Amino acid sequence: MVAKLAVFDIDDTLLNSKKQLLPSTIASIQALKDNQIHVAIATGRNLAMARPVIEALDLSDYVLCNGSAAFADRKQVHQHTLSRENLAKLIHAADQQSVDIVVESLDGLHIHTKPSELTDSVLNTFKAPELDYAPDYYLHHDVYQAMMFYPKAVDAKLPHPDEFSFVRFHECGVDVIPKVGSKAQGIAKLAAALNVAPANVVAFGDNQNDREMLQSAGTGIAMGNAAPEIKALADLTTTDCDHDGIANGLKQVGWI
Repeated sequence: MVAKLAVFDIDDTLLNSKKQLLPSTIASIQALKDNQIHVAIATGRNLAMARPVIEALDLSDYVLCNGSAAFADRKQVHQHTLSRENLAKLIHAADQQSVDIVVESLDGLHIHTKPSELTDSVLNTFKAPELDYAPDYYLHHDVYQAMMFYPKAVDAKLPHPDEFSFVRFHECGVDVIPKVGSKAQGIAKLAAALNVAPANVVAFGDNQNDREMLQSAGTGIAMGNAAPEIKALADLTTTDCDHDGIANGLKQVGWI
């Protein structure tokens, strides 16, 4: 039997606009498992933020932190962290602009300053776990990615070190990830660990941080709620996250 891997973004893909799993999505994931198809998430969330979905769907394979970490059968097979030197420079600049920055370990969110109302409001949309106030966490621990909280108008006032990519996940939220990293890189490491050929990977996504994985997967499927430029990168477009997008997309490719 040919090994296959189905990979899903979480927000507005696996989860609908109310941050819930549709019954059709739960049934579709179970059908994949029944057909001996590997199922994984590929998300900007770290393990702490992704855990509710992992547990709800009983997953053992996952790509986290926009590809900076990957786990196969719950064992880590890939790690790519941010350099402390460049992260320190970015944090210093953020302090000067009164921009909140949260650094992420695999299982925690560590904030450099007391969170503003803006930061709290953005994190609440993702039901993020409680923040650990730890101003110097980044000096002594591995950081897989960071989140910064500011509107687009502030972009020009902040440095953009060559090592980092800045990917907006919210109108007031930006992920900071290794430039050479992406969900696509994490998925490639996961697929290799599972002995799945790239052509036998199907990936679902809707947002800017899904661009690379939709292009690199054997079949990239954009959600109906994705922006036009994201749909243009995909091989197929399914219905939106509120109208059985996962189930319909998997039926399109004949996987359920």
